[in-house]
Amino acid sequence: MKFSLRRLNPFFIALLAGVSASAIAIVIVASNQPDPNKSDVVLDQPGVYQEPGIGTNAPVVGKQLKPADVRDLNDQVVNTASLFTDGKPALINYWFSNCQPCKREMPALQDAFAKFSSQVNFVGINTQDSSEIATSFIDDLGIEYEILRDPNGESVVANGVSTFPTTFFVNAAGTIIKQIAGELTAEDIASALKELGIS
Repeated sequence: MKFSLRRLNPFFIALLAGVSASAIAIVIVASNQPDPNKSDVVLDQPGVYQEPGIGTNAPVVGKQLKPADVRDLNDQVVNTASLFTDGKPALINYWFSNCQPCKREMPALQDAFAKFSSQVNFVGINTQDSSEIATSFIDDLGIEYEILRDPNGESVVANGVSTFPTTFFVNAAGTIIKQIAGELTAEDIASALKELGIS
């Protein structure tokens, strides 16, 4: 009897070792599986605010364009309130050079500027580039309307801009009449200008 137990002892030890190794492997694999009850999205109020999320512009139609200090291409400070001192409405386009939709819409903006510049102030506000890059970029595209820079994001933050390009159509009193996020066509521009009474 003692002899047979001694012969079985290594078998039981191997069996126990195998079962233990399997159990440990199962625990390790299970602990590395994502918890279906956890998410990378944090909901403050379900269905209202998500973090992280897709950028969305603030709804500003009907509100006053909030003034902010920006800079011209010579790095001089310009307050956006000065855009409305001549009694004309304004088209304000937020852009940057690596934004392909921004680049594609610029010829349509330039054409509208050539046609309506006596009635509307056209302003491009660059949000990311240096003066040198912005100047080189607009020179290459033949852009003639006014270009300002928002290097500190003051105008972007003040007016809730988070997607590019974004364009505001603002009446002479500084009220935002129309807000368009995304690439503009000539038809989009003409339609929005009609809402400003320009045709």
